[in-house]
Amino acid sequence: MDKIIKRWYDMIRINSINGHEVNLADYIAKELRAMDLEPHYSYFPEDTENKVRPSIWTTLDSGKPGKTVMLIGHIDTVSVASGWETDPFVPTEDGDKVHGLGAMDMKGGLAAILETLEYYSEHKDEFTGCIEACFVSDEEGLSKGTYQLVKEGITADYAIMAECRYDNVAIGFRGRFSFEVTVHGVAAHASHYPKVGENALISAGRLASAIEALPTLSHPNLKHGTWCVRYMEGGNAGTLVVPDSCYLFVDRYVVPGEDEKTCIRQMEDIVKSLGLEGKVDIRLKPRSSPYMKSFSLEPTDPLVTTLQSKFKAVTGEDLPVAYDPSVCDSNILAVSLGIPTVTFGPSGGGMHAANEYGFPWQVTNCAEVYKQTVKELLR
Repeated sequence: MDKIIKRWYDMIRINSINGHEVNLADYIAKELRAMDLEPHYSYFPEDTENKVRPSIWTTLDSGKPGKTVMLIGHIDTVSVASGWETDPFVPTEDGDKVHGLGAMDMKGGLAAILETLEYYSEHKDEFTGCIEACFVSDEEGLSKGTYQLVKEGITADYAIMAECRYDNVAIGFRGRFSFEVTVHGVAAHASHYPKVGENALISAGRLASAIEALPTLSHPNLKHGTWCVRYMEGGNAGTLVVPDSCYLFVDRYVVPGEDEKTCIRQMEDIVKSLGLEGKVDIRLKPRSSPYMKSFSLEPTDPLVTTLQSKFKAVTGEDLPVAYDPSVCDSNILAVSLGIPTVTFGPSGGGMHAANEYGFPWQVTNCAEVYKQTVKELLR
């Protein structure tokens, strides 16, 4: 068995469900030491005492001046879904597939990064500058691992996110914000309603419908933003009281030019137009890490064209660009650090579901694409 596939299998066997990534982090650190690379442990504030959720990063320095390429991927997985037909922590071969938790998302990408590092640790004469490799925790949560590395000053000239997308390379993502909206009414005995009292549920329903109809900006590639009222709560079916409050949870996906401030202004304007001014509280939902803003990289960027040409050299096929409607840690690198970032790595099927699987040939192909891309960018 090739070493890259063995590492992939090894990592599938290690439980790194979001919330306890330390065992996989330790495995990666051991592999890095075997390459004479120094692993650095990074802990976000909530984990500085327990130390069970580290990210790992290392730098491979050619000893010659030049640029820096970052290879990055997340070490955490989602929880085990119901319906698995095999042990999710045992890599199980099924024709050209390998089943296992994280087989697709994204331990194949981690194996490809390690393979690239090992090659260049033995061939420092083939590149200039540095290769930065980051193995981050909490991507399936609030991306605290990557945000912590940002705080610690990590940077690069180019970044390749080894997430699971093999049929295209993502060069843009929408951003996302979440808002909490509380609509206030006037409580009264239900038997006297509607002569007295003001039903917050009715006002909230009107507002929810109006929010989802709000316009959004458009983008030539990311299309447009969206509004989604994902949750409503208010009232009490067990008492004869007109509901005096209703809570709304609002999700907003954005394109470049939209941010949390423009979204709040839009909602405030619609509140006024509905005659609910003074009866609605709107705030950005608090969270322990920042929200992700949208970005779009030019298809002509050297990082994009180089990776495409190396994919063609390895596979004989074209690699189209794509723009993703969601968010991932690529947003952090591209927006918070201003690093040109592409997202490309070995894929598969069943992501975040039972019987997840990946393809060994994609893992090995991606490693070769990474090697050739790094060599071209760091000539």
